[in-house]
Amino acid sequence: MAELLAGTRSFRQRWEERAGPVAMVCCDADVTGCAFRSTDRPRLNVWPEAEGGLRIAIASWVPQRDWRFGDQPVEYRIGERPVGWRLEPARAREVANLDSGPRAVVEWLSGLDLAVEEAGGRVLDSLWTLVDANAELIRHDAEEFTTAETVTGVDPVALLGDGLKVQRGVTIGPFVALDTEPGPIVLGTGVRIAPHALLEGPLYVGPGSVILGGRVGSGTSIGPGCRIRGDVEASIIHALTNKTHDGFGGHSFWGAWVNRGAGTITSDLKNTYGPVRLTGPDGTIDTGVLKLGAFLGDHVKTGIGSLLTTGARFGVGTHFFGGRRVSPAYLPDFCWFDGNEQQTVRLEPFLRAAEKAMGRRDQVLTDDEHAMLEALHRVGTTSG
Repeated sequence: MAELLAGTRSFRQRWEERAGPVAMVCCDADVTGCAFRSTDRPRLNVWPEAEGGLRIAIASWVPQRDWRFGDQPVEYRIGERPVGWRLEPARAREVANLDSGPRAVVEWLSGLDLAVEEAGGRVLDSLWTLVDANAELIRHDAEEFTTAETVTGVDPVALLGDGLKVQRGVTIGPFVALDTEPGPIVLGTGVRIAPHALLEGPLYVGPGSVILGGRVGSGTSIGPGCRIRGDVEASIIHALTNKTHDGFGGHSFWGAWVNRGAGTITSDLKNTYGPVRLTGPDGTIDTGVLKLGAFLGDHVKTGIGSLLTTGARFGVGTHFFGGRRVSPAYLPDFCWFDGNEQQTVRLEPFLRAAEKAMGRRDQVLTDDEHAMLEALHRVGTTSG
């Protein structure tokens, strides 16, 4: 969860702004190679020196704005749920000796019988709770942004409300409407808005991204370097993803390097108006959420005219070409599905295609990313 976009920044960036550099991230051993894309990858599962004690928090916990770690040993909670700990040096050295994943570490910390302090805030520990909370996170984050002195724009541009936050180098084309009355709009450095676009807040568009027209609705966060055409709403879209054609995508979560073919449409509401269920290798989960679209892993591709069912879940590197048939609820990592037959995507052709796609955006497939994708492919093919 540490690297996922939430509002206008990742969870790790939130903690660094609140408490300083993150010295270590504790994660399951089978994801240590696949959870981090950034060049400033933190130390994983190697505890730092603890001479001054340790400050530990659940990565997906979003505390209240004025909350800070104290100096005394304490367990921070939201109601009955532990979410953070301040440890003295002796206890900090003990936790550093644990050879366990995050669940075991949390269980050990929760058994220390420390003083308890109510901390407030919210834990966003599933992708659907993150999508549901995203609009409020954007509102929260927008207060910390200032606006550049100048914006390059071509009239007519319609601005409704006073919640526009624009960074350096933003360009806005003619016949663009920016509606900040429902919430703020934050446009990152170098963002370009093409003509005939409607942007509705709360909305965040990351540095270097391009909005190619159409409606980008409330509750949407778009990472850096994306190319997006509406209709999109209430979705989280990670870096360098392409949606350059028409087709609805709502209440969804897309990884990096996703490419949605022209006319790909996502359903985000069941015709029974019941809660959406997510399907995976371990069964079905009732999310309790009324509106929920598609969950697309990194490097997912959809063919033209694809129809994604409510709550669709596609793993990393999956290719869906449905031939106008509604997608299955779940497709595993590195799956090729043409609407009739499911096959495994071969690793080497996949990597060559990924390198070509990244090269077109002046990016390279790093050794770490190569190892990450190879490990995921190996796990997916052996478990299947």
